[in-house]
Amino acid sequence: MAHHEDLRGQVAIVTGASSGVGWQSAVRLAEAGARLCVTARRKSALEQLRVEVLQCGGECLVSEGDVTVEEDVERVVRECVEHYGRVDILVNVAAVQSYGFFEELPWEHITRVFDVNCFGYFRFARAVLPHFRNQGHGHVLNVQSMLAVGAAPLLSAYASSKHATLGWAQALALELAGTGIHVSNVLVPSVSSPMFDHAPTMLNQKPVPVPPTYDVDLVARAVVRLAKRPDRTLVPAFLQGRLILWLNGVAPWVGKALLSHFGVRMQTTHIPLDRPEGNLFTPMAQGVGPRGSVPPTPAWKRFTAALGLAALTGGVVGGAVLGARGLVRAAR
Repeated sequence: MAHHEDLRGQVAIVTGASSGVGWQSAVRLAEAGARLCVTARRKSALEQLRVEVLQCGGECLVSEGDVTVEEDVERVVRECVEHYGRVDILVNVAAVQSYGFFEELPWEHITRVFDVNCFGYFRFARAVLPHFRNQGHGHVLNVQSMLAVGAAPLLSAYASSKHATLGWAQALALELAGTGIHVSNVLVPSVSSPMFDHAPTMLNQKPVPVPPTYDVDLVARAVVRLAKRPDRTLVPAFLQGRLILWLNGVAPWVGKALLSHFGVRMQTTHIPLDRPEGNLFTPMAQGVGPRGSVPPTPAWKRFTAALGLAALTGGVVGGAVLGARGLVRAAR
C-alpha cells in the first residue's frame, strides 16, 4: 500500500465542486495542504468555493466545464497543468440522478446519467493518465456510491451507472498495478447534499434520499484519508455502509424486503414538485455549497435503526416486512 501522508504541495483536480461532496472535499483537501483545480458547470459557485478555500489558506484555480464535453475536460486538465506545472490527484465527484420508475424515465435522462456519472469519470481519467504516466505517479480517486454495490427503486439509471463506474475503476486498478498510479474508491451513503434539490423527478413529488442521511463532511474526510493512503475502497458509514454490506452477505433478504416494500415511500414526500428536468442538462441557480435542504439524520436515530436491522436478521422475510415499518420511521 502506498503512503502519501503529506498532501502539502500536491495538485488535485476536483470535479462536481459547485456543491455537495465535491465542494466539501475541495475544502478538506485544501486544509490538508493540497493545491486545487476545481471544476463544474457553474462558474459563480466555483468562485464562491475559491473564496472559502483562500480563507482557509489554500490555493484554488477555477476552471468551468462540463464533464460530458471532451473539449471541456481536456481544457480543465490543460489549465491545471499550465497553472501548477503538474497534476497529482483526480477526484471524480460530478454526478446527477433522475427519479422515476424505469419505464417512465425519459431515455435521454438514462443516457445523460451515464454520460455524467460514468463517462465523465472516464473522460477525466483519460485526460490525466498521460500526465500521471509521464511523471511516474498519480491517483484516480473516485467518489462512488453504496448503490454501486446495491440498488434502490426509482434510481435504476443512477444505480446502474454507479455499478458500471465501480467495475471500470476495479479494472483500471488492475491495469495500472506497478506503475505508481493508484486507483481508490469511496462508497458514499445518502448524504446531506444539494443533489436531491437538483434532481429531476417523474413523480411530481419532492424526492429525498434513502434514510439515514449523513453529513457530506463524512465523505470529504474519507476523500482526504484516501488521498493520503490510496489503493483502497473505503466505506465511511456504518449503518448505510459496512452494516449493509455485511447484511447483504449473511441475510440479503432483509434489504430486499425493506426496499421492495418501502423504498419508494422512503424516497418521496407529500410535497408537490414539478421538476421534470432538474439540473440534468442545464445547471440550476440554487443548491450552491456543501449542504442541501435534507438535514443529516441524528446519530441516535441511526443507532436505533442499526439495532432494528440487526434484530431483523434473526427473523424471516415476513417478519422483516412487519418490522421494517418501525425501521423506516427510526431511520428518518
